[in-house]
Amino acid sequence: MHDLKRPLSGSSGKNTGFTLVELLVVIAIIGVLIGLLLPGIQSSREAGRRTACSNNLKQLGLTLHTYESARRMLPPGFKRDYGSTTANDGVAGVGAQGNWSWGAFILPYMEYSSVMDIVDMTNTTCADAMGNSTKAAAMKKRMGEFLCPTDYSRPTGLTGISFNNAAGTNVGSGWAMSNYVAANHSSDILRAGDGMFFMDSNLELKKITDGTSKTIALGERVWQYFNGVTGIDPQQGYAYSGSVRPEAGCIFCVRGSRQQSSWGIRDALVCGLSGINEPKTLVGSADSVSSRGFISYHPGGVMCTMADGSTRFFRESLGVSVLRSLIAIADGQPISGNY
Repeated sequence: MHDLKRPLSGSSGKNTGFTLVELLVVIAIIGVLIGLLLPGIQSSREAGRRTACSNNLKQLGLTLHTYESARRMLPPGFKRDYGSTTANDGVAGVGAQGNWSWGAFILPYMEYSSVMDIVDMTNTTCADAMGNSTKAAAMKKRMGEFLCPTDYSRPTGLTGISFNNAAGTNVGSGWAMSNYVAANHSSDILRAGDGMFFMDSNLELKKITDGTSKTIALGERVWQYFNGVTGIDPQQGYAYSGSVRPEAGCIFCVRGSRQQSSWGIRDALVCGLSGINEPKTLVGSADSVSSRGFISYHPGGVMCTMADGSTRFFRESLGVSVLRSLIAIADGQPISGNY
């Protein structure tokens, strides 16, 4: 019998496990490898999200062309359901009444004809639809084709903007959100734009004399933009703690067609007031500036659909003057260089 106190043949009797120092070295090596691999993994994931975003915009661009082929005109930026503007933005109930926007007009040409059968926008104003529980429920469905997967700031895909019904009663938020907004005007959000989409626009493609490949139709905007802005807004008195809130867009509707100002129609439109992904520093009315511009979480720029249906990535370094020329459909300004 073997002596149980003696090691078996071929064994030295020494502990062959890792020492503490060796274990710490292995952990350190693993940490370094993870640090080297993680940026590549994140970059790969973002590349996939950007491709998905581009595909969304491509589909929307093709749908705009399908609509134009059927109607011989593009959908309006938004339809004015009411009379002339009021003299006072603060008139109770007026400013936030819903008006059908471009997104609602193209839904029947996508895979949402059943939704639009319920909504029945041909025979119903937007504000009336919002006051109908059945129609409102259909307008509160998340629609992935209108959402950029890189925008993590509003995962519900439903907007936090509140609207009023035709009676001026608040009917709350939670309406289908869109990260894609339509080009309205080169310098600000206006009812009468020099871009492709504005109030009752119904533009024909032949009116885009600057060229469809050099004119922006749609662009991106996120719900909340964590850009590091802090401090007190010098104009509005708001306190910023690291972000501004552009509030993305709404698929079905805009507010503000009866307001003296036109702030509400930014719910579905975009302009060239500022550069891409601005503001990056504290400016007056920073929320308002961001809510009229192009903003995305894609590193370094935004995706856009051009009037010819193609998609392009525009970098933050793009000058504001070039951006404005790309929005205007007939300003006659030559655009050259790598933009």
